[in-house]
Amino acid sequence: MLLYVEGEERPGGLTPEGMQAAKRGFARAEVEKVLRAGGKLPLAVALRCRVRYFTEGVALGTAAYLEEFFQARRELFSAGRESAARKMRGAEWGELRSVRDLRNGVVSCR
Repeated sequence: MLLYVEGEERPGGLTPEGMQAAKRGFARAEVEKVLRAGGKLPLAVALRCRVRYFTEGVALGTAAYLEEFFQARRELFSAGRESAARKMRGAEWGELRSVRDLRNGVVSCR
């Protein structure tokens, strides 16, 4: 949300040299859309960004697929772990889940 709010385009005024100064950035309508979504990126935007889940998520898929993955590799997980599927953060991923519950810096659009 900070990226969109701070990166909102701003119309400029005249500078002392008589030039029009403006700040390029996101259109107001796009900023409002992201804020209404609670700051989550749409899937198409998130997929163009660096997404840690793709490199550090262990496995991605539906909850059912990850449960099968988990059961087939049960010895690799701690005894206290009861299930595999973790909801992914940072975007609207739909039914896509990850084995790892990454919490910080999951999507980077640099």
